[in-house]
Amino acid sequence: MSIDKLKEALKDPDFEESSLRAVIINMDHFEVARRLHELNLEQKIQVFNLLADDEKRQELLYETDIDSRLEIQKSLDLNYLATLLDAMPEDEATDIIQELPDETQEELLGKMEVRDAKIIKDLIRYEEETAGGLMTPEFNKIFFNSRAGDIFTKIRRESIKETLPYFYVVDEKDQLLGFFKLRDLLNIQTSAMAKEFIRPETPKVYLDDPCEKVAQVMGQEHLSSLPVVNSDNVIQGIITFDDVIRAMQDSASEDIYTMVGTAKVDPFAKKISNKIISRAPWLFTTFIGGLVSAWMLGFYQTTLAEFAAIIFFIPFVIGLAGNVGIQGATVIVRGMATGDIQKDNLATVVKSELSVGILNGVIFGLLCGGLVYLTSESILHTNPVLGLVVGTGIILAVSVSSLLGSLAPILFINLKIDPAISTGPIITVINDILGLAIYLTTAAYFFSTL
Repeated sequence: MSIDKLKEALKDPDFEESSLRAVIINMDHFEVARRLHELNLEQKIQVFNLLADDEKRQELLYETDIDSRLEIQKSLDLNYLATLLDAMPEDEATDIIQELPDETQEELLGKMEVRDAKIIKDLIRYEEETAGGLMTPEFNKIFFNSRAGDIFTKIRRESIKETLPYFYVVDEKDQLLGFFKLRDLLNIQTSAMAKEFIRPETPKVYLDDPCEKVAQVMGQEHLSSLPVVNSDNVIQGIITFDDVIRAMQDSASEDIYTMVGTAKVDPFAKKISNKIISRAPWLFTTFIGGLVSAWMLGFYQTTLAEFAAIIFFIPFVIGLAGNVGIQGATVIVRGMATGDIQKDNLATVVKSELSVGILNGVIFGLLCGGLVYLTSESILHTNPVLGLVVGTGIILAVSVSSLLGSLAPILFINLKIDPAISTGPIITVINDILGLAIYLTTAAYFFSTL
């Protein structure tokens, strides 16, 4: 059944609650979670309460959009919410609790089981998109002197639980020694100790490593989970591929929002004021850039008045320079995000992007400048020197824009700022201002020699 039929059932006052419950139970609750934002507050709460069991309510709460999640949580008794979160995986419960105000967090944690509350408090300390924030403390920990037969017996005894395919071997100080896979147990003697058949080369990440680094290691090593260790190599938890995928989706969304000049606001947020507030600062940057450009045009008004044909090519010069700068910045930001660009090859990539940008500037500068030079008298009825102005302006503007686009991501990383901003409105405005200044200065210089 589709969500549209559910909407119709919710709007029908003659539709009995038992029938509505049957409709909701027969639906894919993940699809309901994904489109819950389409319902009003009363309908969201009604759907949540009519789900078959608490497990589906937990999944709905975790998978739905943040606005719907917060609205449902406000309608719940804190004791019941604490019970729901207690039964969830600690990393998922942590994600939900982190969205609440500090005072609500404290009150909610106080109502949860002591063990779960302690684990969640520990996880909350780490930033959301780091290995520490993504990890789960539940994993297969095996001591180095455990025998293969005992390990296998334990697995069979706990077969009703979900068995993760990786087992991490630690010493008496919980320091990570290595790991083995479930199938490794089938190929060794039952008397063998864990330390004798581990894989000593263990891919791992540290608590403060960003999710991009986790995804990179996981992809390179073809593993579905990774151990997370502290600076003393003591294992703290593991990260599974589904947590990484979710974090990377959020990170990609945040980068896209930044690149187009907005903020990390849920696309289904219903408060228009929140969207306006998040986007206004970026638009204000564009507004300031427009004022600076207008002032610059006024400063060169004498040259513009005498040689009006200069104006025709301003959009072309600015657009070309801006595109080249964004291309360079996007390549570098994307490469850093995927891990393809590292410290050892960063300089090579920057030089390559600079070379490509400058050569493109030379090619289009000569092409456009030559075309303007040949047609200036017959079509534009102006001095052929305009071709030199346009060609030189394009070459210089594109070269500077390429330099800015290639170096901006590195600068922002060193300043601990999201490098995705280097492809956003701020750099775009700066590119436009520099491109306009270079073009008009070039025009003023050439025409002053006539």
